[in-house]
Amino acid sequence: MQFSHDDMTKLARLSRLHLNEAELGARQKDLEQILGYVQTLQAIDISQTKPMTHAVPMELHLRADEPKPGIGREGLLGSAGYEDGLIKVPKIIE
Repeated sequence: MQFSHDDMTKLARLSRLHLNEAELGARQKDLEQILGYVQTLQAIDISQTKPMTHAVPMELHLRADEPKPGIGREGLLGSAGYEDGLIKVPKIIE
């Protein structure tokens, strides 16, 4: 795809870029090269390609969701933050 000087000037203005003439010419070549590459990619037939979520085939290994005993109230009895059946935590909001 070819861009004219006016196209590049308008694109630079819309992008809020202050480019001199040399920079405009260089960015014009870069943009044409990038869009040429995109056109090459669009020509590839991907109709037989399966969608994937990761580049490497992966399988999630999930563990069984089973209840397990915790430390309970008895486990907190000796802690410094346990008082009158409640757990004391530091104040975080003034």
